[in-house]
Amino acid sequence: MNNKRLGFRMFISLLILCILMSTIDLGKVKAAIYSDLPVSYIDENFPDSYKPYIEALKAKHPNWVFKAVHTGLDWNTALSHETYEVNDGISLVQDIFASEWKRDGQNYYKDGAYVTASKQGVAYVLDPRNFINENGIFQFETLSFSEATQTVNAVQGILAATPMGGAYKSQYKLYGQWKDLGTTYAELIHSLSKQVGINPVHIAARIRQENSGNIVNGSLINGDYGVYNFFNIGAYDTSTANAITNGLNYARKEGWTDIPTAIMGGVQYIYNKYVKWGQDTIYFERFDVNNPGTAQWLLGTGYMTNIFGAKTEALMSYNTYDSYGMLNSPFEFHIPVYENMNNEPESIPLPNDVYFEKDNTRVYLDDPSDSGVTDEFWIRTGPDTIATVMDVLYETRDGAANRTKFTRIGIGKNTLYDKIQYDDGRIGYILHKWVYEYNYNKVNGVSLDTTYKNVNVGDVVTLKATISPSNAENKNVKWSSSDESIATVDSNGKVTAKKAGVVTITVTTIDQNKTAMCTLNVKSSKVTAITLPKDNYYLKIGDTINIAPTITPADASNKEYTISSSDTNVAAVEGKTVKAVSEGKAIITFTTNDGGYKATATINVTRTTDENKIVVNNLRLENEIISNVDLNNNSVKTIKSNIDTTYEIKIKDISQKELKDTDKVGTGTTIEFLENGKKVEEYTIVIYGDVDGNGIINARDLLMLQRYIIGKTELKSIQVKASIIDKVSQAPKAADLLKIQRHILGKYVIEQ
Repeated sequence: MNNKRLGFRMFISLLILCILMSTIDLGKVKAAIYSDLPVSYIDENFPDSYKPYIEALKAKHPNWVFKAVHTGLDWNTALSHETYEVNDGISLVQDIFASEWKRDGQNYYKDGAYVTASKQGVAYVLDPRNFINENGIFQFETLSFSEATQTVNAVQGILAATPMGGAYKSQYKLYGQWKDLGTTYAELIHSLSKQVGINPVHIAARIRQENSGNIVNGSLINGDYGVYNFFNIGAYDTSTANAITNGLNYARKEGWTDIPTAIMGGVQYIYNKYVKWGQDTIYFERFDVNNPGTAQWLLGTGYMTNIFGAKTEALMSYNTYDSYGMLNSPFEFHIPVYENMNNEPESIPLPNDVYFEKDNTRVYLDDPSDSGVTDEFWIRTGPDTIATVMDVLYETRDGAANRTKFTRIGIGKNTLYDKIQYDDGRIGYILHKWVYEYNYNKVNGVSLDTTYKNVNVGDVVTLKATISPSNAENKNVKWSSSDESIATVDSNGKVTAKKAGVVTITVTTIDQNKTAMCTLNVKSSKVTAITLPKDNYYLKIGDTINIAPTITPADASNKEYTISSSDTNVAAVEGKTVKAVSEGKAIITFTTNDGGYKATATINVTRTTDENKIVVNNLRLENEIISNVDLNNNSVKTIKSNIDTTYEIKIKDISQKELKDTDKVGTGTTIEFLENGKKVEEYTIVIYGDVDGNGIINARDLLMLQRYIIGKTELKSIQVKASIIDKVSQAPKAADLLKIQRHILGKYVIEQ
């Protein structure tokens, strides 16, 4: 059955060769939304309909990271703007495609052999769930540069089947004469992409899409006219000139008269026009739906009009990584989520007479013609050979009991395919001739151990499902919440209460779709802890201080607390203010009204004279926090030179290790002032963007902040403060991640 794999590869190769891309002329954009743009946010919380596809890939590739990009866009709004309903030239297919892929089934020509796509065709490629699989996932790969995965070899793998990666991989033509490039195209693309901070595999795939890498005959890149346009930028037909002439004129205007300049020009064009505005995956380059806070419009800027462009580039990337044995590398994928999506992925366009008769039969796959031989089955995202292959199943043992089981939920009529559902919830299509009914003990009901329960915000409870009959073969179930903002439920029935409200938790059997429900009444949140920013405070007689505690959780309904002093003669409490009265130490205790949780800090009160004053120069001092540190000159010696005092100074890093004069200071570095060996004052340094406290802003800071935002790690209060780049927000957000990332790339400077 290996001829199936060969046929598919031949089909994909032909598809790649026939697909030509074109950029959208921004002057003609009619689809854009310019006001009230939703700002996206990123986390790991995918809707239930995404989870089976994500989990299947995680099981196979545990190093892969999947992030949900919550676009805030309504599904139907996005779909309408990406189709002829708003702009009849924004989404196109080749005229050789079946009528179901075309508007009204007709050829409305827009760009050479490309015609306006049907709404259902756009819906199929716009729905991310159709491509969360081995063959489609790389359209969601982030386009930031990664040394670990985006190697020169990977770039060469993309170009290998083209002249740029073959016999002419280190040559170019100029006015018909071959010249030595002095390097390979793969090495050049890798180097230039790294400079800009963009994925070179993506750049190579884009060149291959646009010009097939044909430096021998391709008019835009063969040097016959002394200019080079590797990315077809500006290459579209107008009333005054054809696409090739316009593309050459664009290259001439930009001064792309040599290979490095032309490729760098295209790389910078892609970065500046798309990536830096949030179009930082192939999918987002095709569908302009992501606004990380920088976008000026949405649904208006697409690098390509061909609806299969992202799918085809993704497959090239996958095949390249696969051929170099790199698929277990730590790739990160950003997958869009829309509001009000259907529960099932959008279906592939089908002829009007194709339909599926509802079914609920347990089945397995078999090819009885070759008993004893490993069977290979290609399961697709639609009942058509053009649909993405979502899974390849290999079955080695004969006999129904030894085969993988599915639930057939649709019997194909007037089509060769049946519709099947995996036990994890994924839906696919398989040729009917391989499908066989499996006789087994079916589920006839499900119940829960409780149908109503009162819980508090923050509570975690596990619901227990009982399947009947007890000898039912397939006892797998799926869980869902009617409102995940109130409570979430995992695949094991573990429910986590998020906020006050009423929510219904439903369990559904995979076999026979039997259901049972439990209503949860989630009450207001109770206090679980109180913490203070510091353990010690140093005051001079007469000073006052207001210490702001942190109450957990943030949405606790009663955040009131009291303050008391162990010695009011040393430190007195007046409302929420602590006042230093006389020399000595006092323990200040904060106690929550709800739950009686406590936190303490020591107030150290000292006397001081004029000759022992502390003066800080060229730095900003506020509430014992020092900022405005020069990142280019942040040695301990420099910091000391900016402080005038007669006290002894001792400087320690965030882990309280004493630093030498040549060491760098960073976030969490403390400056202790001592008199006769006794600490009388302490200041703490903050460097915005330096989360780990080493005095340098780099990828480690980005990773620490990402993990903090998604709840995977804890940070000290001073590290949280360093993460808030605008210095006014209450907590770090995705926008702070973006600013740190752009600072690292040299595209933005974080003010201190």
